Amino acid sequence: MSVTLLLVRHGQTEENLAHILQGQHPGHLTEEGRLQAKRVSQELRNEHIDVFLTSDLKRAVDTSHIINETLHLNLILEPLLRERDFGKYTGRSYGVVIDPEDKDVESVDELYERARLWLEKITSLYNNQVVLAVSHGLFLRFIQAVCRNTSIKDIPRMDNTEIRRLLVHQPTSCDTSGEQVESVES
Repeated sequence: MSVTLLLVRHGQTEENLAHILQGQHPGHLTEEGRLQAKRVSQELRNEHIDVFLTSDLKRAVDTSHIINETLHLNLILEPLLRERDFGKYTGRSYGVVIDPEDKDVESVDELYERARLWLEKITSLYNNQVVLAVSHGLFLRFIQAVCRNTSIKDIPRMDNTEIRRLLVHQPTSCDTSGEQVESVES
């Protein structure tokens, strides 16, 4: 049992440029973000993809719609792919110190669990299929950390519209030997 997973971070947003924690706010793609999504669609145009999942947050949905102009797949909104809920810190600058005890913020343990649940879901629903998933930088790192059974600190940051390919055998087992990491110029 395995799933080929293509992870894509959403296109650049105005909030990314302003260094603002977007969390579960919608976000607004910049013109560059829209161009990045078009480049991803061209990179993936000859790729066999069975399932196209996207976070239901606006910046990911907008990126996915642009990519899908070329792919023409059924786009499935997936709330589990949302970015971390930063609670009262949402809208603040990247440099803000988040209190790890703040119950208003989605904890690291909760993020690991949500990523594990999502990986469990895709491995049970999409056996032997290729799944394209558009999500958010931090949450995509948690998916990779769970899959590799490691810390998020061991997973490099993803650029906007970067593509990472994983072969997922089960929620905590990925084949990284054949992993391809692709990046679209931002």
